[in-house]
Amino acid sequence: MKKQPLYPRILISAGLLMVTMPLLFKEYLPIPDFVRGFLLGAGGVFEIAGIVLMKRSQKSGACS
Repeated sequence: MKKQPLYPRILISAGLLMVTMPLLFKEYLPIPDFVRGFLLGAGGVFEIAGIVLMKRSQKSGACS
């Protein structure tokens, strides 16, 4: 398997972090529903953007 570019990997990692943190913090800190929903939505967008960028780089053959 080829090594993927750095930027899509960072996007996917940030997205996963944004999706999981509100679920973990819910037990210890009172987080408003709006903030939790925003973080879940933004994390999902980051993950999808990272996957799309990875697929584009694979098609163009620009893996570094």
